Amino acid sequence: MKFRTWHCALPLLFVLLTPALILAEKRYISDILIVSLRDEASLRGEIIAYLKSGESLEILEENDEGFILVKTAAGKQGWIQKKYTIDEKPKDLIIAELEKKNEIFKAKLESFASNTDSLKTSSQTLKKQLIDKDEEIAKLEGTISSLKDAVKNAQWKYEDLKQKSQGVEEIFSERDNLLNQLKTADQEVALLRVANAELIQTDRLLWFLAGFGVFIVGWIMGKVFKRTRKRSLSL
Repeated sequence: MKFRTWHCALPLLFVLLTPALILAEKRYISDILIVSLRDEASLRGEIIAYLKSGESLEILEENDEGFILVKTAAGKQGWIQKKYTIDEKPKDLIIAELEKKNEIFKAKLESFASNTDSLKTSSQTLKKQLIDKDEEIAKLEGTISSLKDAVKNAQWKYEDLKQKSQGVEEIFSERDNLLNQLKTADQEVALLRVANAELIQTDRLLWFLAGFGVFIVGWIMGKVFKRTRKRSLSL
């Protein structure tokens, strides 16, 4: 009795599971120019639409007469003969998808190249600014050196006048003025050195980004060409 029960249950189980397996299947129109989509599983059925080669179809049902109920990408449902379909993507469709991906990668590579050129331009601008700052620092250092000599000269005059007890207030005023100028010049040099250090760090960062951009561009180009060559060979 158990054997007969299982013997009867197996065909029923197969019938129940078969639609689920069919629903998960995808098929494509084969290398035929146009296939008719009909409203019933018969060549006498009314034509709903015409399907072109490479069009993707979702299988909803299949009968024993060689017809399958399908749903198109546009949402239309109808019957076609299964013999006009294949279960693999047509090569023309694969090639078209690869070419589209290749165009996207090319656009990204061009964008990377443009960004790299922009970074190089910014780096050159920063270098020029660094040169200008270095020249300003050199001028200020020359001014500081002159002021230091002037302070020493004023100090010598002060000592000389102090001994002679003449013009003491004038020497004090001149010395204080020169000291204030020296202090101001020292502060300007310190600020310029800080700005110069920041420019140097920015220049190094831009060169690093430019180098990294070139590396990324090369790496992506290698991947794209390798993948395209591999897929072309497999086709």
